[in-house]
Order: sequence, then structure tokens, then C-alpha cells
Amino acid sequence: MTDLTPIDITQREFTRSFRGLDPVEVKSFLDTVAEELQRLLKANVSQEERIRNLEIRLQMHQQREREVNEALFAVQRMADEMKDKSRKESELILKDAEIKAQKLLEHAHLMLGQMQAKIGDLKRQKALFEGRIRAAIKLHQDLLAAEAAEDMSGPIDPKPPYAGG
Repeated sequence: MTDLTPIDITQREFTRSFRGLDPVEVKSFLDTVAEELQRLLKANVSQEERIRNLEIRLQMHQQREREVNEALFAVQRMADEMKDKSRKESELILKDAEIKAQKLLEHAHLMLGQMQAKIGDLKRQKALFEGRIRAAIKLHQDLLAAEAAEDMSGPIDPKPPYAGG
């Protein structure tokens, strides 16, 4: 069947027969059908235009959706990279802090060893000093005791001062 237009309907001629249909009524009906077909064709054109517009909008939305998805993927990838970078930096900072803490601990142990050595040395010096003080006290006590014994026994012959020689 060929495409039927409103003009085809209105200009259609029928063969006349005796006792045929009322030509005015047929013509009126054909005019009504032609008008309805014209309206439907216009509506169809309008619907096709609307469909084209909607398809264009759909394509635009699909393109935007692709762009948004690509942007979201890029943002997610950047966020993941930033997390990895932050994690690596924190690991480096932690390692550096551990190394510094270890060095401080080693230094503290070294200082402790040096202090303990100094304390040991001071204890030895103290013991030596106490020994010397005791010896000096003992010497003075012996001298005092000898002098006290001398005082009780009487005068001792004075000795002449040493006359170098």
C-alpha cells in the first residue's frame, strides 16, 4: 500500500453506479477523513520532532553522565592516590621517628654508662679521700696521744733546731 495523503483522499474519484452512494455524503465523509488524517500527520510530525528533541536531550544527558562518571572515577583515583601517598608519608614519618627514638635511646644509654662510670670514679675518689682523712686523723690522734704522754712523763730534752749541714 502506498502512503495515503489527505489530498489523495479528497481528490479520489469513484465510479458511479446506478443506485450508488450519495456523492455528497461520501465527499463529506472523505473530507472528514482527510482532515483527521491531516491532523494525525501533523501530530505524527510533532511527535517525531519531540522524539528527536528527546533523543538529543537523552544523548546530552548520556554524555553528561559519562563525563560525570569519568570525573567521579578520576576523583576516586586521585583520592586513592592521596590515601596511598598519605599512608606512605605517615610510614616514613613513623620510621623516621623510630630511628630518632632509637638514636635518643642509644644516646641515653651511652650517657647512663658515662654517668655510672663517673659515679664509680667519684666513689673511688671518695673512698680514697676518706682513707687519707682517716690516716690524717689517726696521725693527729697519735701525735696528740704522744704529746699527752710526754706531758705526763715530764719535759723532754729540747733538741737544738736543725742547723742544716
